[in-house]
Amino acid sequence: MKNLITIVFLVLSFNSFSQEIEIKSIKLDSLIWKKINEYRISKHVKPFNIFEDSLMRDYANTVANRNIKIFPTQHSNDLGYYSNSECLYTVRANYSFNWPKVSNYITNEDFEFLAEGAVHAWIHSSTHEHQISRPDIDVATIVSILIVNWDDKYIRFDSTFQGLSNHTNATFDNTYVYPR
Repeated sequence: MKNLITIVFLVLSFNSFSQEIEIKSIKLDSLIWKKINEYRISKHVKPFNIFEDSLMRDYANTVANRNIKIFPTQHSNDLGYYSNSECLYTVRANYSFNWPKVSNYITNEDFEFLAEGAVHAWIHSSTHEHQISRPDIDVATIVSILIVNWDDKYIRFDSTFQGLSNHTNATFDNTYVYPR
């Protein structure tokens, strides 16, 4: 409820100055993480143990914040320090026809359509599917950014997946590992 009130306040206040707002939601990030785990289980791959919320998440946040400003998005140059698996997803869509339904989903924090879209795209890309299905990945995080243009009925949605293998030397200098 607190998030909904915040979104409504932002919509009302930003609409008077600007037509776009940026939404970051741990609820959305966690939903994508959960859907990836469901997919992993369906492939008989052990689900991730941990939704990482410190160094790797900070790194994913840096990647996501850079990518939301550019198109096309770019993979990071520092892969190997905080994670060793990365997937990016971007969608830019105009919802002129379905805007009442889409705007209702966003306002009510019903992010199912965004989470489904990201995971579906990753599953249907062989390189991304390999990354989200790797059995050696124990820990993962997701950072998503949604930009909504209420006047133009347009969204831009970017999601960044970072995964970490717990094998020896999985990251440079083996400095970032989780105990099994």
